[in-house]
Amino acid sequence: MENIVDKLQDLQVHGDDYVYLNYEESTSVWHISDDHIEGALTETDTAQVLARLLATPGITVFSRYEENILEIMRDEGLLDGYEKDGTFEQYLVETIQKEAYEYDLLTISTERHDHKRGTCEVAANVKVLASELFKLGDGASSFVDGFDVVIQTKNGILTLA
Repeated sequence: MENIVDKLQDLQVHGDDYVYLNYEESTSVWHISDDHIEGALTETDTAQVLARLLATPGITVFSRYEENILEIMRDEGLLDGYEKDGTFEQYLVETIQKEAYEYDLLTISTERHDHKRGTCEVAANVKVLASELFKLGDGASSFVDGFDVVIQTKNGILTLA
């Protein structure tokens, strides 16, 4: 992907505008098992992708409900176990995989194909302020890597894949 900052500035995105980031991945599951969601959370990379965003200094990642995700995790005590040993991103991955469903950190849906088999989709739908993305400069492109980048323009919604 070419430099995302240049693209956003060419599209006249302002610093106080939100940039929406959407990532989804799915896996085959046996929906009759009690642990099919936990399996999907570990078999997909969605938790890792969200953790990478959350661990990026200088960027506040908001949920689709406009909540600061790290602040919510902190308030709920989900970060209390982190020992500040330099493995914050990995800690976030494990915490998201464990708590994603209960705390609505990821969007999880299961499509049933028959009485046993199905597909579980795990998605991260978040947003960041364009000004914070601009501050990343050349690093902004790697920050959004793998995501569909969505912005609101005067002509409607535009997705940069």
